[in-house]
Amino acid sequence: MTGVGPSEKRRAVVFHQGALGDFLMAVSVIDELARTSAWARIDFWSKPEHVSLLTGKSYLGECHSPEGALISRLLHDSLWRTATLPDFLIEADDLFIFGQAGSRLMAERLSARLSAKVNWVQSFPAANDAHTHISRFLRRQLNGLGWPVSGEPLALSPPVSEKQAAREFLHKLGIYSKPVFIHPGSGGRRKVWPLTNWHALLDWIRRTSSFQALLSVGPADDYMDEFTGAMREAGVPIVSGLTLLRLSALLSLCGIYIGSDSGVSHLAAAAGIPTIAVFGPTDPRVWAPQGRNAVAVRRKWKEADDFTWAPSKKPDFQDKEIAGLVKKFQKV
Repeated sequence: MTGVGPSEKRRAVVFHQGALGDFLMAVSVIDELARTSAWARIDFWSKPEHVSLLTGKSYLGECHSPEGALISRLLHDSLWRTATLPDFLIEADDLFIFGQAGSRLMAERLSARLSAKVNWVQSFPAANDAHTHISRFLRRQLNGLGWPVSGEPLALSPPVSEKQAAREFLHKLGIYSKPVFIHPGSGGRRKVWPLTNWHALLDWIRRTSSFQALLSVGPADDYMDEFTGAMREAGVPIVSGLTLLRLSALLSLCGIYIGSDSGVSHLAAAAGIPTIAVFGPTDPRVWAPQGRNAVAVRRKWKEADDFTWAPSKKPDFQDKEIAGLVKKFQKV
């Protein structure tokens, strides 16, 4: 922490095996600490594709996958004492473990076996902290552990090569200006704003805006195949199959992002573009993406309406608040 010279080359390790949005929230506080601490590098014990988003960060060291037998051994009542620890843990000066109750036990056991300072950080609020935003929740814990963070949102800057590849991707679609990027899907299906609304929004953008709309489909969005196919037939370009790093680069070239409560919405905010995240059953006071141009709106709908839509019915977009935000951001 303070008082350590760069010549000592301190090393930190960050453990996180959660979803994309949770990872980006955790990284936002680590990114801030990296600017004020004397770490020569930070290794990540996390999903490699998530860590790839940090490519270009001066502090980024090695990435080690959380898959394998080590975690299960550390959680075993007796094997944790003799489990072989990898060099990247043994050589660390500071270890941050983000997770829920199970990871706390792992943190305690690693603290008993390592010389590093082991910090356990609960990754999202419990019921008694129901209205505390996750960024504030993480910051409060780290401050209590002696790590000062003020709450700067994460800013990602993909490598030039990735941006160039993303630009060429857009050119192949015939797009040479900043498009509107729309990602209706989410890891939790109940978080998806009904497809009738996305249909109407896409139609409204195509009729009233000079911006080209892109429809993004994630690897778990097969439940929207019929909708995606209909939008493709209507002339909406579909984005799918990109790596997270390439997706981050593509987002950085877009004019506006509109999506559900999802990890991609957090990624768009970190990319720095105007972001509109539509929330339903989850609370934006806790989970809203953090960014200087990020806005969360909350809507109510019946879960049964999520994936019912009539492609032959003329869409009619009536959400004046979202329409106003789109028009506002188009002027930025």
